[in-house]
Amino acid sequence: MPVDISHFSMAGFAVDIAAADTMARSTALFLPACIDTDLGGGLSLCTIKDKSGGELRVALHRDPGGASRIVAMSPAFAGDGRALIEVAGDVSDPDYRTIEVGVSAHFSGDQTPIVFELADPAEAAAFRPGAKLTIDVAAFGFDVRIYPDEKTYYAAQHGADQTPVFAANFFIPSGMFFESKGGAMPDGATRPVARADFAGTILAARLNTNALGKGQFWNATVKTYDDAVFDVLLDPRQVDAALKPGEIIAGRFWLSAHLVPR
Repeated sequence: MPVDISHFSMAGFAVDIAAADTMARSTALFLPACIDTDLGGGLSLCTIKDKSGGELRVALHRDPGGASRIVAMSPAFAGDGRALIEVAGDVSDPDYRTIEVGVSAHFSGDQTPIVFELADPAEAAAFRPGAKLTIDVAAFGFDVRIYPDEKTYYAAQHGADQTPVFAANFFIPSGMFFESKGGAMPDGATRPVARADFAGTILAARLNTNALGKGQFWNATVKTYDDAVFDVLLDPRQVDAALKPGEIIAGRFWLSAHLVPR
């Protein structure tokens, strides 16, 4: 995967991630569209929303002299994803919880866990332990494979014993397992990360243009485990051909989620 592909470009934001200074300069181009929220303590949250569904939130620290510096930034997406979950607890880093909220949950009616970050930290109050909620999950793909159909997907997994390894709608909360064990959580970490390995069937796919972010991105509506529907986001350079309904997509993803109002 080209080094300039990132979770920003997967939502259509042309952010130069080569270095801190280039990232700051490229991000500054989007700030005129910012909706600013004062977080107190000199912090503010700049929210940028494009009609394509692509979103960017930039946490800024306002220095006494009036200058601003980027503290953290994260993309998100508002789409058609729908998953029923029951909240287990807050797994945020205490030092960043104001701007980056991590949630541990499990699929409703099931004990399969899922860990995700909130697209909008302002929604955190709704994610209290035990709450049963509907969320819109955006899955940013970093290690993704596309198969034309289930037959091809299963055939690709056949080993010497001809036994398929994973179902076409599997879900593994890889962010809860250490990297040394094949997961996505750094060895020695004390809290899980918002990563998952899963597969699903593409129901619809669109090549979107982010007018504010100056980039294009694929948004595939994917049916996966427990009949959950996720919005899978990819940089166009990650795929060899246009995504099509009926294809199977599988890989490792970073998960961001919005609360879906009832």
